[in-house]
Amino acid sequence: MARVNDEVMQFTRYLQDAAKVCAEDYNFITPGAMKYSEEFFSCCAEFVKTLPQFYRINEMTSLTGGTFNPALTLSFEKQLLIMGKVDITDHKMVPADAPLASDYPSVSSENPPAKKAKDMHAAISSDGNAEMLCARYEPHVCLTRDAMVTLLDNHSPEFAERWELPVVVKTNPRKGSLQQRTVYVDSPLPKTEVTVRERSRLFHEESLKLSIKRNGSQNVFSVMTELPHDEKLKEESGQRNVVSFESDALDFDVDLTDLETFGDTAFKTPKSPKKLKQLDVQVVTPTATCVVTAGKSSLIGRKASHDPTNIDQNTTGDKPGSPVSDAAEENPKLGLNSDPESTDEQMITGDSEDERLVIDDCLSPSVAPAKVTAEPSVSPSVKSSSSSSSSSTPHKVTKQIRQQKRARVSGDQLSEILQMQTNMFSSNATESSATTQDAPSTPKRVESTFHPVSLVKPCVTSYLERSKSDNSPEVSTVPLTQGDHKEPKKILSQELQAGAEDEQDYKAPEEGNLLYKLYSLEDLLLMVRSSVSLTHTRRVASSSTNQHVPVQVLPKLEYQLSYGVERLSRGEACQLWAEAALHSSTVSYIAHIDAHTSRVALLRKLPDDWTQSITCGFKASKSLNILHHLLKKLTRLEEGSYLLAHKPGEPFVSILKAAEGKGRGEYNLLQVHSGPPQPSSPSCVPWIPVDPVVVLPFHQTHQRVPCTFPPPPKVVKDGAGPSVNLQGRQPQNKFSLGGNKNKKGRAARRKNYIKRLVQKSV
Repeated sequence: MARVNDEVMQFTRYLQDAAKVCAEDYNFITPGAMKYSEEFFSCCAEFVKTLPQFYRINEMTSLTGGTFNPALTLSFEKQLLIMGKVDITDHKMVPADAPLASDYPSVSSENPPAKKAKDMHAAISSDGNAEMLCARYEPHVCLTRDAMVTLLDNHSPEFAERWELPVVVKTNPRKGSLQQRTVYVDSPLPKTEVTVRERSRLFHEESLKLSIKRNGSQNVFSVMTELPHDEKLKEESGQRNVVSFESDALDFDVDLTDLETFGDTAFKTPKSPKKLKQLDVQVVTPTATCVVTAGKSSLIGRKASHDPTNIDQNTTGDKPGSPVSDAAEENPKLGLNSDPESTDEQMITGDSEDERLVIDDCLSPSVAPAKVTAEPSVSPSVKSSSSSSSSSTPHKVTKQIRQQKRARVSGDQLSEILQMQTNMFSSNATESSATTQDAPSTPKRVESTFHPVSLVKPCVTSYLERSKSDNSPEVSTVPLTQGDHKEPKKILSQELQAGAEDEQDYKAPEEGNLLYKLYSLEDLLLMVRSSVSLTHTRRVASSSTNQHVPVQVLPKLEYQLSYGVERLSRGEACQLWAEAALHSSTVSYIAHIDAHTSRVALLRKLPDDWTQSITCGFKASKSLNILHHLLKKLTRLEEGSYLLAHKPGEPFVSILKAAEGKGRGEYNLLQVHSGPPQPSSPSCVPWIPVDPVVVLPFHQTHQRVPCTFPPPPKVVKDGAGPSVNLQGRQPQNKFSLGGNKNKKGRAARRKNYIKRLVQKSV
C-alpha cells in the first residue's frame, strides 16, 4: 500500500502537468449549451429588476464570527406542508454509456431557460403559503433550499464563492407573539462571472433529466422524506465495535459532575490536603439526617458539634450511644475520637492512605423539621450498630470499602460505594425504624406516612444499573437502539407539534411539488422550502414494505475520463450533504458525464457514510456554524429589505439595506447585473485531482489500479538473448548468459572475501 500511495502521488503530479499542456480542454462547450446558458442568465437578469435598485451598507460581519460549536446539528422539527406530484424512477435510472442530448432544441423543448430561471428565483418572501405558515409557527428564519446551500457553501481559508442573497424582514401579524419578526431569505442572484464548466453543467443538468427512466408519478405526500429515529442513527453510525473491558468505570453517557452531590442541601466541604476524592451523600428522614462523607472533610466542624447543646444545621454531632459513637469505640481506626482536638490530626497521620467513610447520624429533633421542610423526600434511616445481625452498620460498610480498596479490585470504586449505599438504604422503612428503636439511647421516632424515596439523582441510578451489564472483554458488534440515543429535544411547542395543516387552505404548485419543513439550528427555528425531483423504493427496517424515498442525482462533468473520475469538490459535497440533511431518507447518486462527448460514463450510488471518505476538505460542522452565525445576525435586523453580499476571497460578509434614492457610495444593483455574466478568467487551470477509489469499466477490463502508471511492457530480443523489461531487470533464466553455475561461484567468492575482511578487522 505504501508503494501504491507513492505512485498515486506521482501519477497525480503527472496529470496536473498534463492539464497545463491541455488547458484548452477545459474551455470546451457545445453550441447548444452556450445558447441555453445565455438565455437562462438573461431571464435571471429580468428577475433582478424586481428588487430595489440602490443599497447602502448597514454593517459587516465575519464569516467565522461567533462561538464555534462542533456539536451543532440541523435537527428536523416538523413537516408542515407537502403538495404536488413527483416522478417515479427505477434503481437503474440511466443505462451505461448512455448518450445525452447535446443540441439546444431537444433540451429547451422540455424545460425552456425562462421556466428554469422562474423556478429558481421564485421568491419565498412573496410566497403566500410561506407567509401563512410563518404567521402560525413564527420561525426565526424562512429560506429556500438554494439560499441555505449558498450560506453553507463557504469554506475557509479561500472563501472563493461570490454570491448575493436578497433578504426581507417582516413583522409577524399575530398579536401577542413572542417572536416579533421573521427573516425571509430568497434564492441567490445570478453571478457576475461564470466559468465554462458552470455553463456546461447548467445545460447537462437538464439534458440528464431527459434520459432518466420514469415510471409514472404519484402524490409527493406518500413519499417518506424522513427516516425514523432508529434508522437515522443507523445511517449516521451503523454498527459500532464496542470493546467491553474488565473495568466498566468509564461511561460517557453520564454527566459525572452530578456525582459530586446528591441532595440539594448537601454538605459542602473543602478539598482534603491529601487530594483524596470527596463524596458527600445526604439522606433525609423526618427525624434524622445521615451524612455519608469520605475523607477528612467529614470531621470539619466536629469540635463545634461535640457539645450536644451546640448543633449547627449544616453539621451533625455525636451523642453517646449513637451508631457512630459505638462504631468509633469498636474500631478506633475509623478516625473518631472522644477528644475533638485530636480528630484532624488523626485523619492526617492515620496508618492508612485509603479514603475513610464516616457516617454521622444526627438524631436531634431540632434539626429534623428544617431538613424535612427543605427535602420532602424520605428515606429509611440507618440501622443501629447494636444489631449484630445487620449487614449495613457503619463499621461493616467501612470495613468492606477499605478491604476492597486495599485489594485493588478492578472497576469503578465510586460506583461500588454508591451501590453499597443504595443497598444500605433499600430496606423497609418500618423495619428500619423498629430496629433503631431497640437501641437504648435512640429516642422514639415519629411515625411517618412518607414513602421511601432515594435522593440519588436519576442519572446516578442509571449509572449504577448500567454497571451491572456484561463485563466480557470480547469485542462485540452492538447495534444502536433508540434507548441508546434519545431523540433531540425539539424547540417547537407541543401544541404546534400536534397541529396539522389543511392543503385546501394553501395554493398547490401547477407542476412539480413543494415541501415546507421546520428545522432547529441550536436556538433558531428555520422553515425551509424545497422540492423532490425523483423517487424510488427503498427498504426500511422499521417498515414491512418498501417505501418511496427522495432520489438526488448530481451531474458531474468529467475532463479526465481516460484516467478516472474527478474527486468531489467542496461545493458538490456541500450540495449532496445539504439535500440529505433536509430529507434524511434521500438516496444520493452521482452521474459522471463526459464533458466532451456528453455521455454518462458512470452512475454511482453513494454509500450512507460517504462523508467519511471524501478528501475535498468539506466539514459540515464548520458550514453549520457559519450558517448559524449569519442567520443570527439577520434576526437582529429591523424591518425592511436587505442584500447579503460576499466577494470572493474575503472572510467577511456585507449587509446592505435598501435605500430610497441614489446617494454617494451606494450600491447600484441594476448596474452590476445590467448584462450577462462575464466569463471568469481563473489564474490557473481549473484542474481537479482524480479519485483513486472509484473504479471505471476501463480499469476492470485492463486490470488497472486507478491513478497508477501502466505496467511496463516486456520487450523480447531476437535470438537466444534474455528478455529485458523497461527497467533493465533480467529474469531468472538458467539459459541466460553465465548460467546459475557462474552465479553460485560468484556468490561463494563474495562470501569468502567478506569473511576474510571480517577476520582481518577483528
